[in-house]
Order: sequence, then C-alpha cells, then structure tokens
Amino acid sequence: MHTLSLGDLSQSLILNRHNVRLKTDLQSLTTESTTGMAADQSARLHGNFAQIGGIETSLTLLDAYRNVSAETQIAANMMQKSLKTLQDQAAALGTDLLTAPTGRSRGQVDILGVQAAQGLDTAMMALNTTLGDRVLFSGQETFTIALGSSDQLLSALSEVISAANAVSAADIESAVTAWFDDPAGFASTIYQGGDPLDPVSVSADQTVQLDVTATDPAIIDTLKGLSLGALLSRSVLAGSDVGRADLAKRAGQLLVSAQVPLTTLGAKIGTVQTVLSDATTRNDAEDAALQKARLSLLSVDPYETATRLQETQTQLQTLYAITARAARLSLVDFL
Repeated sequence: MHTLSLGDLSQSLILNRHNVRLKTDLQSLTTESTTGMAADQSARLHGNFAQIGGIETSLTLLDAYRNVSAETQIAANMMQKSLKTLQDQAAALGTDLLTAPTGRSRGQVDILGVQAAQGLDTAMMALNTTLGDRVLFSGQETFTIALGSSDQLLSALSEVISAANAVSAADIESAVTAWFDDPAGFASTIYQGGDPLDPVSVSADQTVQLDVTATDPAIIDTLKGLSLGALLSRSVLAGSDVGRADLAKRAGQLLVSAQVPLTTLGAKIGTVQTVLSDATTRNDAEDAALQKARLSLLSVDPYETATRLQETQTQLQTLYAITARAARLSLVDFL
C-alpha cells in the first residue's frame, strides 16, 4: 500500500497560508467586536453600495449644515450682545442729554459731552466685534474692520460742520445728518466693510441671512445721536450755553428715538436665531434616523462575532502548536 506525504517545504507553505488567513480573520473579527460594524462592507452589502452611499452623502451634508448653523448661531449671539451695548449707551445718555436744557449748568453739559464721546467709542468698538478672524458687522468684507475710530468720526464731523458754516444746534444737526445719509460720508469714510452677507444653507430646504452691517439705519441713528452729544466734548458752539444745551437736547432726542429701531433690529436677528435652532433640531433628528439606517445595513451580531472570534483564536493557537511541533521533528523521532 502506497501513502502520500507532504514534503517539508509544502507543509511549511500550507501552515503559513493558514496562519495568514487566521490572522486576517482575527483582525477583522476584533474590529467588528470593537465597532459593532462589518469589517468587510463589500461582502456585507453584496457589492451593492447604492443605499449606503446615499446615506453617507446625506450624513456628510448634515455635518456641513451643522457646522454652518453652529457658526451662524454664535455670530448671531455675539451680534445681539453688540446691539445690547449700543442700546445701553443710548439709554444711559438719551434721557440725560434730553433734559440738559432744563436746569443743567455749563459744567454738567460738558460732562455729558465727555460721556457721549466715551459712549460713542464703546459703541464703535462693539460694532468691530470679531468671531475668530471674522468681523461680524463688516458684511462680505469679513476680514476688514467694520468701522474706523471714534476720533476719526468726530474729526470728519468737525470738518463737515466747519465747511457748512453751522452756527446753531439746528445747523449742526442738519450737517451731521446729511453727512451720515450721504453715500460719500459715513458709508465711505468710516465704514470699512462691504455689502451684506448672502444667505447660507442650514438644511436641505432652508437658508438664513445674517445681513446686518454697521450701516443699518438703526445703528446709524444711534451713532448719529452719540456723535452729536460727543461733539460737545470738542467745544462746538463754544460760548453759547443755550446753543450747547440745545445740541444736547437734539442728541438726546435722536438716542431716545433710536431705541425702537434697535429693538426691531435685535428681533430680526432673533428670528434668525429661532430658524437656526429649529433647523438644528430637524437636522439632528434626520441624522439620528440615517445613523440608525446605516447601522441596520452594516451592524453585526455581537454574540455571533464574539463566538467566531473565540473560535478563530483557538484555531490560531492550535496552528501555532502544530507549527512548533513540526519544527522540532528530527530523524531520531522516526528511529
């Protein structure tokens, strides 16, 4: 009777092939046991990636919408804080300036002028608020500071008043108002930003537009009132207590009148915040549904995986034992 046997080299190759296969299986099963997902997606999906591809694409888009919404929400929150600063300055000075003509001394009007100058500086710094390297009130010129300094603004107004030969509070208010309203005035010399931002997508079927810039009428009216008051700190109408008191009153009227438009502007941004919150909620719900669908396509049975992992480990240990024993064989074992 004849027997067939394997040569040493053939046996070594067979053992090595089994070793590679078992190690590969062990690695795949370890990954599946850890992640709960199939290591070989092609085999699990039988080569049909259409459905899982659509799910992955949708998840990627949702992640992009989530990032845009989060950044826009932070920007909106910071803009609200800046508007609150403007309102606080207008509210604090409006009434005091408005009542300046009734029983205020020259020194008190001078102090109000200094306070208005400080308020103007605070307001303009608030409008130059940044989020990272993005300036919030600069519109599309996101890397450019929104406004020049308050000193530049007041210097420009002093030149305008001088050129207009303004000799009364009414003349000064008229010249200041014309300069703020003139495209060649505030909008081109102090405002450094650009046009309002374009709408951005925050979901598959919804966009929002955070299009508030430092040239918004409500902001301009506030800066106009603060500027009129701040001009008192630059000795306008010097020598005319009546004229300076009248100018203070006009500044106060502008600041009081600007309160409602500022509130409306804050409500406009608040609407954007609400839309962002709703869109985020819907996107999160859709993301959860898609993750569940993805899991149903690619998930593995944890008990079955653990069993196969244990079996593979046992087989690999057995193979190591066989390999070690074969390596110790010698002619003496056959004698």
